[in-house]
Amino acid sequence: MNKPQTPAYDPIDARYWDPQDLRSEVERVFKLCADCRLCNKFCGSFPKLFEAVDSYCTDDKYFEVEIEKFKTEDLKEVVNLCFQCKLCHINCPYTPGDHEWAIDFPRLIARAKAQEVKKNGGSLTDRVMGNPDLVGKLASWTAPIANWANENKVHRLFMQGALGIHKDKKLPPFAWKTFAARFRESWKAPEGEPVAKIAFFSTCFVNYNEPGLGMDTLEVMARNKVDVAFAYEQCCGMPLWHNGDMEAAIVAARKNVASLLPYVNDGRAIVVTNPTCSQMLRVEYPRMLGTDDAKAVAAKTTDPTEFLASLAAQGKLNRDFKTGAGKIAYHIPCHLRTQNIGYKTRDMLALLPDTQVELVEACSGHNGTWAMKKENFEASLKWGERAFQGIRNAEPDVTCSDCPLAAIQIQQGTGKKTLNPMEILARSYRGEPIGGKDR
Repeated sequence: MNKPQTPAYDPIDARYWDPQDLRSEVERVFKLCADCRLCNKFCGSFPKLFEAVDSYCTDDKYFEVEIEKFKTEDLKEVVNLCFQCKLCHINCPYTPGDHEWAIDFPRLIARAKAQEVKKNGGSLTDRVMGNPDLVGKLASWTAPIANWANENKVHRLFMQGALGIHKDKKLPPFAWKTFAARFRESWKAPEGEPVAKIAFFSTCFVNYNEPGLGMDTLEVMARNKVDVAFAYEQCCGMPLWHNGDMEAAIVAARKNVASLLPYVNDGRAIVVTNPTCSQMLRVEYPRMLGTDDAKAVAAKTTDPTEFLASLAAQGKLNRDFKTGAGKIAYHIPCHLRTQNIGYKTRDMLALLPDTQVELVEACSGHNGTWAMKKENFEASLKWGERAFQGIRNAEPDVTCSDCPLAAIQIQQGTGKKTLNPMEILARSYRGEPIGGKDR
């Protein structure tokens, strides 16, 4: 009874859009989760799920009372409380390939949200946040005004009312000159035969918000004699995917696969600065599209420190690091943990002189655009508190995270400016101070 006939977790499966099939799968998975309850600590979805199941329980038999009420009211709340950190999945003993129950809770929630959006449409907030390229272009053209507005309390109240972005949420600044423009102006290929070749998928965040991170990544690659091609065409589609607009996310995936495939055929690795974006390319695209081209792009996708670790394994890494960082509290993002590549950033940072790395393995609570919304902001800080406390307890000289959005959340929760590992490595190569107790 509990064993499914291959659950429809991917949109290429025709059953994915069948409401009745979804209801059956929700009933099956929620019953199994309610019997286990291992994941109660990860997000608000599980406490809500268990509370609802318990209220419908009669003589230890679940889902025999008011099942339709659960689906129409409580299911929606369970779905909305999930922020797709995926920690439940990597801790679940019953996942596909590992157990016949084949539970993938995050994908089930994503499927439920996708059906809801297809039926009723998405909110204005989700539509705006789902198009970071449009927002980024407009804000970059007017960066001084946009940045002033994001710091203005009156304007933030307006944004909260009109767009649903919480008035107190720390937002990233916009850069008037995008990373794409800076790359075209300044990048010079290394002299001589390159050690390796990459296509740099810089992400929308680096392109519009933090081009300096992209420039630091370029410097690290240049110091390792890596030839870099600029390969960013558009957002990876994660905001669309996360907010349930699966059909639009599939369109974005197709466009990115088409633009990245020539680089793959040229023998280049695809280096992606944000773990959420690399997860989209490496994990989600093959499942969304099911094509050989998507699988080829996924196979060549890599995180920056993962790529550097591969150079180190071949004896090709430039180890001329000049300055150390003291004690680093390194937050490993959830979406890097789900890719199961190990602790490459920790290992790279440990190569710096006079540097000690303390690992913080807890969710920051940000997760895409979820923490920005007025209904989620306070909960996001609650779910990020374990990470914040881990960083405080470390008493670090430098705080670090691979995820730029987690870095913003950590700064909001701890007051500590949080650096990307590429920033740290670039500063060490240059011989610059990396941080101090005030960071």
